Amino acid sequence: MLPPSKQIRWLVDCDSFFASCELLLRPELVWRPVCIGWDIVIAATYDLKALGIRIGTPVWEVKKLVGEETVFLPPRISEYQKISTKLMDYLRSKAIGIQIFSIDEAFVEFTGYDKVFGMEYEKMMHLLKRDVLKEIGIPVSIGLAPTKLLAKMFAGINKPYGVYVWLDEQKRHQTLATMPIKKIPFIWSRTQERLEDLCETAMDFMRLPYEQVRQEMGKSWLKIWLELNGSHAMTFGRGGKNPKSIWRSRSFNPHFTCDKQVVWDRLLTNIERAVEELVHCELKTQSLSLWFRDKGFRRFGTKKRLPHPTQDRSELIKHCRELFEKMHFSPEILYRSTGVSFTELTPSAVFQNSLFATDAERKRVKLNKVWQKVKK
Repeated sequence: MLPPSKQIRWLVDCDSFFASCELLLRPELVWRPVCIGWDIVIAATYDLKALGIRIGTPVWEVKKLVGEETVFLPPRISEYQKISTKLMDYLRSKAIGIQIFSIDEAFVEFTGYDKVFGMEYEKMMHLLKRDVLKEIGIPVSIGLAPTKLLAKMFAGINKPYGVYVWLDEQKRHQTLATMPIKKIPFIWSRTQERLEDLCETAMDFMRLPYEQVRQEMGKSWLKIWLELNGSHAMTFGRGGKNPKSIWRSRSFNPHFTCDKQVVWDRLLTNIERAVEELVHCELKTQSLSLWFRDKGFRRFGTKKRLPHPTQDRSELIKHCRELFEKMHFSPEILYRSTGVSFTELTPSAVFQNSLFATDAERKRVKLNKVWQKVKK
């Protein structure tokens, strides 16, 4: 087993970043509920989140739930990126090191700063939170832990505008003992189903024997187990290697459905996530597949080879919708999960589809890169 980490890592996580940016850029909207998105929600203020509105919720569903006071806005990509860059530069000026995890999250290291400044970490976190709001104009929540995974988990505990410090072993155990297994990052619904007979909480998972996790569960789960136990084992990023395929899936469990619109809405969320990874890896796809599982775990699906490689979001959604509409939906079938995969991946270098497509293709590639960075 790896030795315990002696580093002090913070995850600085912006609170509802896109919505916070809009409130910063449009002060007249302060105190009003704001929803950001086109066909699905990609950000919302916390008063809307209190109503159960989450990322991926269809906008039409939000409009049914909320009143006329809610402001619906399309994302402003370039503006959000400017604010993010300003925030990351500010954090870089304050910390030993910084690793940007996404447009609104960054791991920062402050190991030893308590001795240098003669100040407890919790007080330092409150000061940083206050200074970021003052200098950047965006509220953040911060989690402190010896590993990145724990820091990420703890940053969300007291949101919005909260802090969580893990330096006390007893406090950490009390927190993890009440945290459902689904709250652990990178343990998806399919994995949760496999774990449900073994553990219900993060603490239950932590207490599984090392050899059992290593031999029966595999390398990915072992890394999560080590991080929960305070040993640095995970890196965040693809390490320079491109995937051979990109897929995303999500379960309806326990709310199985035969509603065609609900199935499409969930599938659309998976498509958005897969396109995000496609752009992040600077790849295009020429083959896509849709698949579904029913309540009895039977799998079926369909696939299509595209006329040319692409990473264009609207084009991929169009092809997926065409495939989806060709499928036969029976009211007798209850769907458990749905997913999408992209294969035949190639680098996203601009190429000319026709004599007249060069400029349009170049603009789409550039726009997709910026848009997916903001979405992430």
